[in-house]
Amino acid sequence: MALKLGLCESPQKLTEAISSEVEVSESIKVVDITTGIFNEGEENERYWANLTGVDTELFDKFESIGQEEHCPTFKVKLRNYHGEDLSNLQDMEISFNHYEVAFLFDKYKQPTGLALVLDLADIAVK
Repeated sequence: MALKLGLCESPQKLTEAISSEVEVSESIKVVDITTGIFNEGEENERYWANLTGVDTELFDKFESIGQEEHCPTFKVKLRNYHGEDLSNLQDMEISFNHYEVAFLFDKYKQPTGLALVLDLADIAVK
């Protein structure tokens, strides 16, 4: 990564700078799906969903030697999810045209990694 040290004007500018340095495969394999509801039962309840994905080419290499459980995974946050059934995505290869990169934070609000952010409508099953 060839980023220069220094301050960015905003968190959005930092995310944009990192996004240009991150390589994302044209398709990924979904290995796990997690869903839930924020503020369940309250007026402002909101559905959320995350996928756990792997690079399909890398997964195939790990699978060829029987070590697919050791393939590196990454988080995919779904935008515009409203409680739809996502079971059709489990263990499927998906593709997408547009994505964003977002920071993952620990319980102390410290950045711990990156995640893809996809709009549910932009996902196509291969």
